[in-house]
Amino acid sequence: MLPIPFDGRGKLEVDLLCADSRVAVELDGLQHLESADAYRRDRRKDRLLQENGYVVLRFLTDDVGKQLDCVLDAIYRTLSHRQSDRRRQRES
Repeated sequence: MLPIPFDGRGKLEVDLLCADSRVAVELDGLQHLESADAYRRDRRKDRLLQENGYVVLRFLTDDVGKQLDCVLDAIYRTLSHRQSDRRRQRES
């Protein structure tokens, strides 16, 4: 849980979080695609996370089961990129 107000609650929940690199991973099942309201809720959540300095990665749960290597590679590349950025900022 992150201390970001969302949908009337004081905290925003994400599926996976790397707090040090400020990367949030969301795993979306079919319920996230069933309605316009669900889609809008996810986009609102993404905007709030981005406004608070997080990179948001979204994957379908189906892809986690069928293309796990691709999902893990995308997460790894993002984390590597974020860590490189942090190193460069410290050196400047």
